[in-house]
Amino acid sequence: MKPPGRTTLTRMQVAAQHEAERIEITQDARVHGKLIKEPMSCQVDLRDDFVGIVNLIDIISSDQLILDRLKARMRDITAARVARAAGAEDLAIDSEAEA
Repeated sequence: MKPPGRTTLTRMQVAAQHEAERIEITQDARVHGKLIKEPMSCQVDLRDDFVGIVNLIDIISSDQLILDRLKARMRDITAARVARAAGAEDLAIDSEAEA
């Protein structure tokens, strides 16, 4: 499989929402079809995690300061990867943004 490509917060949010819905529909269908007595707790937890991702992306998307810091951090990480690929010495990246 080839490595992951580029994505956006919106695409990630939609994918997480679809996965949460898929899990819920699947578990409901299995209960309704009497294949299981109740939804599997690990699947319910996973569904809840995906819903949490959707909510987290909502929070990130609604705060311009967070978006700006995220974009800056992503630029730093990309620059570090490029430097490593070019054979540069260890490049220190400050994990804290300037206050």
